Amino acid sequence: MKELLAIIITVLFGLASVSAQRRMVVVDADLKVPVRDVQVYTPEGLDTLTAWDGTFVVPDNFSRLNFHHPHFEQRYILPSELRGDTIWLLPVSNVLGEVIIWGRRRFDERMQNILKPSPEQALLNQLPQAVPSGPNVLALAGWLYKKTIGKAVEKRSRRKKHQKAMREKEEEYQRKWDLLKP
Repeated sequence: MKELLAIIITVLFGLASVSAQRRMVVVDADLKVPVRDVQVYTPEGLDTLTAWDGTFVVPDNFSRLNFHHPHFEQRYILPSELRGDTIWLLPVSNVLGEVIIWGRRRFDERMQNILKPSPEQALLNQLPQAVPSGPNVLALAGWLYKKTIGKAVEKRSRRKKHQKAMREKEEEYQRKWDLLKP
C-alpha cells in the first residue's frame, strides 16, 4: 500500500511539473514557416534553442522571454503579452549572405587611356624644359605694389564708387523734387 501511494505521489508530482511548462513555436513572419536554432533565454537562467520544427518548452513562471537569431530581429516578450503558442519573428531587412563581383575594372582602363599622353605630348615631354634663371621680376613687382601703394589705391577707388553712388542718389532726389514743384 505504501508503495502504491509513493507511485501515485511521484506521478502527481511529475504531472504537476509537466503542467507547469508550455510548448511554443517560433515562426517566420514573412514566410509563415517554423524557425530552427533560435536562441530562447530568460533572466531566470533558461537558455535553449528551438528544434527543427521551431518548438521549445518554457516554464509558466518567467519574467521575460528573449529571442535571438542572426537572420531575424531580436525580440523579447513579457508573460502578459503571450497570446496562444506562436511567436512571430521579423526577418532582418539588410542581411546579405555573400556578394561576389566578377569582371574587370573598366573604369581604371578608361582612365589610363585618358591619361595616356598623345604622341605630340610624348615628343614634347622628351624635350628639355628650360627654366629661366634669376629672380621673378614680375612677382617681385606685384609684391612691392601690394605692400606699398596697393591699399591706398584700393581705398581711393572704393571712395570714388561711394561718391558716385551718392551723386546719383542726389540727382534722383533732385529730379523728384523738381517734379513736385508747380
